[in-house]
Amino acid sequence: IGTDFSNYFTEPEKAREGYRQVFAKGSVTDYPLTIRHGDGQLTDVLYNASVYRDARGNVLGVFAAARDVTAQRRAEGQVAEQRARELERLAELERFQKLTVGRELKMIELKKEIEELKRKVAPVGTI
Repeated sequence: IGTDFSNYFTEPEKAREGYRQVFAKGSVTDYPLTIRHGDGQLTDVLYNASVYRDARGNVLGVFAAARDVTAQRRAEGQVAEQRARELERLAELERFQKLTVGRELKMIELKKEIEELKRKVAPVGTI
């Protein structure tokens, strides 16, 4: 109370812009900000706010709340890392599959050539 709320965020101008949006649109939902605590710790939050009006529509104030999404962001990062690992593994399996299928196709081709050569050689050997 009595201080500029925007100074509590890592991007004060972005925080002020969120506040301006509340007055321009009547509310703001899930506006991403990062709070800088007194000890320097950072907390990712989603800011929600709406204008509070009297019966005549005059603005009396703003209700605002910020939800800590640090754990959610951490989980999203872990999911992204896992997805990257799985995509790399999939690429590795695809390379392996191409090699093994390619080798198998080559073996089939060579067997056909051997059979063809046997057919050509057999009549000559029987003479």
